[in-house]
Amino acid sequence: MRTKTLIAVMSGALAVGGVLYVVHVRAGQDTRPAHPAAAEVATAQVVRTDLSDYWTESGTVGYRRQRTLRGVAAGVLTWLPKPGSVIARGDTMYRVGDRPVTLFFGSSPMFRDIEVVGTVGRDVKVLADNLRTLGYRIGHQPPPGTRVTVQGAPPPAAGADTDKSAGKSTDRTADRDAATAGSGTSSYQTVVTSQDAVFTPSLKDAVKRWQAAEGVRPATGTVTLGDILVLPGAVRVGAASAQLGDDATGNLMAISDQAKAVLVEIDASRADDLRAGQKVQIALPDSSHTSGTINSVSSNVQAGPSDGGDPGSERPKVQVVITVDKAAAIQNISSAAVEVRFTGTTEHDVLAVPVGALLALSGGGYGVQISDGALVAVKVGLFADGMVAITGTGITAGTRVVTTS
Repeated sequence: MRTKTLIAVMSGALAVGGVLYVVHVRAGQDTRPAHPAAAEVATAQVVRTDLSDYWTESGTVGYRRQRTLRGVAAGVLTWLPKPGSVIARGDTMYRVGDRPVTLFFGSSPMFRDIEVVGTVGRDVKVLADNLRTLGYRIGHQPPPGTRVTVQGAPPPAAGADTDKSAGKSTDRTADRDAATAGSGTSSYQTVVTSQDAVFTPSLKDAVKRWQAAEGVRPATGTVTLGDILVLPGAVRVGAASAQLGDDATGNLMAISDQAKAVLVEIDASRADDLRAGQKVQIALPDSSHTSGTINSVSSNVQAGPSDGGDPGSERPKVQVVITVDKAAAIQNISSAAVEVRFTGTTEHDVLAVPVGALLALSGGGYGVQISDGALVAVKVGLFADGMVAITGTGITAGTRVVTTS
């Protein structure tokens, strides 16, 4: 019985094996040998280009040259302009004792009363130039080189010093063309320069007409210190620092230029990398981008928080003012944060490949694989925008190298 069972099992096994063999043979006859597909590699051309590295800083949109305006002449403050107002040449900046303080444009401040005919100086030129621009006839002005007689005591000569041991004054600019006739003189002579104007009778008459038009009574033709405020141009008024009735010699109001700009605080260590006229890229709050130009890099170093924001560790900062090339791009933005991309080091006319083409060599350094299979050691330069500058034997513009896909 056991013998019959064993024979039956062996017969079944042989039958199954025969079937599997047939299937295997037929499958082998119907299937062609499989060949592995050739591996595809990405390549890139070596290009000749300029590379620049960048860094990004946060900035804010605001008005240029924001500062606090301080009064000049003592008195009671009786009027201030509204915040947001624009004060132009000839407009009233504020009023002291109900007397207008008028904005004139110039680079030299008014520093004295101007009342005596024959007075010569830069402040007189500011007065003459502005009245002429405002449409007042100021008459003829003596040309540079004209010698004029001025009533009163002469001003201190530039560079004059006092010899304490001798108890008398010495003039270090001996060629200054001003002279007195001796003790108690009531006049002196001086020479008009290109930076000066003369307070002539015609100019004094123009001042009277201007005063009358401004409502100044009486219109004497005398300009008192504090009647005129001189600034480089029109200004926009910000928040008031004083109230009506305050002393007018304190801080009065915030002012700024009319134009908006992007203001950025950067580490003072980076200031040498930037210069006026350099281009930047600005990312705006709506994710759009616009270009800008560095207007100025402040030389005034101030303490500021470190990049980590630790209030206990401060790093010196300088302010960079950036003019937006298309002013309309920020016209409707007020005090918003923006991102500014500054250009650092630039390498010109270099050979560059994608960073993914670099291979770390076992002996140190880097190499690239030429598309035909050769491995070439290279020296790397500047990394910027996913590219790297390289030099190596046989590496030329147009050479194709293997890179990551």
